[in-house]
Amino acid sequence: MLSRRRVAARLCYHGRVGSGPRPGLGRDIGAERYAAVDALGRPGRRVVVHRHLPPAAGARRRSLPVAPADAFFLHVENAGPPQQVGGLVVLEPGAAGPTVRDLRELVRAELDGLPRFRQRLLPGGRWRRARWVDGAIDWEWHVAERVVAAGDPVAELRRVVGELAAEPLPRDRPLWRMVLVRERDAGPVGVILLVHHAVADGVGTVVQALRLLRPRTELRIAERGGLRAGAAAVATATGLAQLAADARPRGRMPVGSDRRRFVTAELDLETVRGVAHSYHARVTDILLAVVVIALRRTRPDLMTRLRGPLRVAVPLMVRGPRSAAEGNLTAAVMIDIPLHLDDPAELLADIVTRGDRLHSGTRALASRFVMATGLRILPEPLAGRFAATVYGGRFFHAIVSNMAGPDRPLTLANAAVAQVFPILPPASGVPLVVGALSWAGRLGLGISADPELVDPTGFAAELPTVLAELGPAPVADPGPPVGSGE
Repeated sequence: MLSRRRVAARLCYHGRVGSGPRPGLGRDIGAERYAAVDALGRPGRRVVVHRHLPPAAGARRRSLPVAPADAFFLHVENAGPPQQVGGLVVLEPGAAGPTVRDLRELVRAELDGLPRFRQRLLPGGRWRRARWVDGAIDWEWHVAERVVAAGDPVAELRRVVGELAAEPLPRDRPLWRMVLVRERDAGPVGVILLVHHAVADGVGTVVQALRLLRPRTELRIAERGGLRAGAAAVATATGLAQLAADARPRGRMPVGSDRRRFVTAELDLETVRGVAHSYHARVTDILLAVVVIALRRTRPDLMTRLRGPLRVAVPLMVRGPRSAAEGNLTAAVMIDIPLHLDDPAELLADIVTRGDRLHSGTRALASRFVMATGLRILPEPLAGRFAATVYGGRFFHAIVSNMAGPDRPLTLANAAVAQVFPILPPASGVPLVVGALSWAGRLGLGISADPELVDPTGFAAELPTVLAELGPAPVADPGPPVGSGE
């Protein structure tokens, strides 16, 4: 039995009380329960501690500090639900499909371009951030297989996503996993890729996933015009003042549960672009209108419960075309959307008029400054308290994220990809998270919802209906075509 001090020195948070050892960890990896103690030897919450995997043979001991914006999501997870981003890849039916060995060989061949897949966290102690160090890959756990019953393959895929997303990734090994889902007697139906939010944001995860797909495709990320130092400082200061002036929302969501159900929906991308083109709007504006109308119709009492508008956190990408795939290069901007409007066109017009909040850039610059620079000067206990305070139901009610993916069909281990749905993590006290990803002419929506507060199936079914009600409205000069990402 290890001493309490040795446990404290090696402790990596793994999960909640009673999570137990995980299946498929390998014969040489043990898990034991210890009473967690902090750096001062004081007792803390009971967790499951996994002994570190031995370093890979010949691996160099390199160390890189975790960036403040990435450590933010480690703090969020410490205080709340697991923070994993990823994608559900649905394979075309009828094909033989890949095997687990195929996927392992594919990932192994791309490891040079996936540095975080070869690194784990080294805890930094109470006052310092963790560091990335070389870590061994447990191939039996990192790339595994799940067999499901025959029937509705997409429903089974959603169920498996929900189960995996609810299980925190162990921090004693590289923070990712891939699961091949195979129907009994029918072959592979999909692949699920999950990485910790500390590894990458949503777009960064798409960039990393594209390394595993063929033909090789580069994600189109627009070059962003830089500001001179003086102008950037003024814009950031303006944004900080705007953020400081933003009051908390008047109401909070009703108390729900810690459970989340994962469901999917699909919208025709050209229809979405056409509606955006006609209304002089952006795809994100259309997505917000459709989501809020669908939520209002499935939960008509929210307007009374919230005593005001629905505050939605919208992550905006601030990465450039030469940015690394690793790391979080987004800025969350809040937008208040009224709940008393039931006409989709009227609500969309209202959202477009509020669009300056999302697209002026000052709030995004300020948010990015806080995440990348402000958190750097805070000691870790304060950074953790900040993350647990601001990232949750006290400050927003829902998350809606729009991401651009490839515009042509791709294959995974020689299997044709039918559709990809994004997987985004929940936030404490926030019952609805909607991620949208354009993929080869379709807009796939991955929805994480608290089933006690939102009917996930009914909400997902309402989304195409609301989009159809919008319909392209004739305008004299609609302007240039609209892209899928922001």
